[in-house]
Amino acid sequence: MLRSGNTTTLLCDEQTKFILERISTVEKHFGELCGAFAEYTRKVSRMRDKTDELAHTTQDYCDTEKLHPTLAGALFSMAKAVTLLGDFHDARVKRLEAKIVSELAQYETVCKHCKEDLKEALLVRDKDLAKRKQLEQSKSRNGRLKRNTNDTEIIKSNLEVEKALKEIEHQVERFEKQKLHDLKELLLSFVLIELKMHTQAVEVLSATYQDISDIDESKDLQRIKSQSMGALNATLAGFNTGRKNKSLSSNSLNSSQEQEEQEIVTESSEQQRTQKKGATVSRRSNKTSIQSVDSLDTLKRNLSSDSESTSEEDDTEDSETLTDENTDTPIKTIKAAGGLSDYGKKSQVDSSFKIIKLKDYNP
Repeated sequence: MLRSGNTTTLLCDEQTKFILERISTVEKHFGELCGAFAEYTRKVSRMRDKTDELAHTTQDYCDTEKLHPTLAGALFSMAKAVTLLGDFHDARVKRLEAKIVSELAQYETVCKHCKEDLKEALLVRDKDLAKRKQLEQSKSRNGRLKRNTNDTEIIKSNLEVEKALKEIEHQVERFEKQKLHDLKELLLSFVLIELKMHTQAVEVLSATYQDISDIDESKDLQRIKSQSMGALNATLAGFNTGRKNKSLSSNSLNSSQEQEEQEIVTESSEQQRTQKKGATVSRRSNKTSIQSVDSLDTLKRNLSSDSESTSEEDDTEDSETLTDENTDTPIKTIKAAGGLSDYGKKSQVDSSFKIIKLKDYNP
């Protein structure tokens, strides 16, 4: 019996060691898988960012390409395909994080709980084994009556030990079964995620391949040749027109300079004419002013001479009237009339002269 008890404890110790090693192995490798899948997911997310950059670059090139229509269409298709691939990568990252990385990360707590349950079961088993060992030792010392009671207690302890061992086996089996099921589901999920992404990518890339193969190199080359020749002709025409414009501008400049010289000459001649006219007008005005002054002097002289003659005649008449008291008046009137007629004759000499006031004088 002692040998059987020793062998049982040895078997239990071996079992305990094996179970703990299995749990530790699962915990270690699942942790490594979790880290590897997490790194893979981060790489895929970076690829998604890079696809966005590639799509923007391709679209910018497509927008600037105006001379090659077939190439522009292929670039547009390529940018659209890369954008769709980026969307597929985004969905792929979300599925990997939800179905792979998070499930593997939970196995750390699963292994921890399994270890705790296993330790409790091992404690119960160790207690039952120690109790059975005591009963076997007391059975060899006591008498026949006590042996019967010890046998029943030993049987009960054996049953408890077997129960504890079955519980441990059940826990280990449940742990291994859950591990196998979860790992199978994780691997299948990973493969399905990749297949779904790549099948969608194959569809998009197949259509993009067809669009890129439709690039007509000869057509685009002919287009660029026609555009380059048109640009060359336009530059030559612009050069010729520029030369013509320069010649025309030089001719117009020379003509404008000649016109300016002619205008200067005509202006100078007109100024000389106006100066001459002003000089002649000033001379005429001086002459007329001198004549008017001379005529005024002669008029004054005539008036003074007439006044003197009339005064002398009046004196003679008065003397005659004083001496000849018996003469008639008609003689006096006749003489007076004669004097007036003489004054009229003298005044008729300068009747053409017109007096001009200085304020009304305008040369």
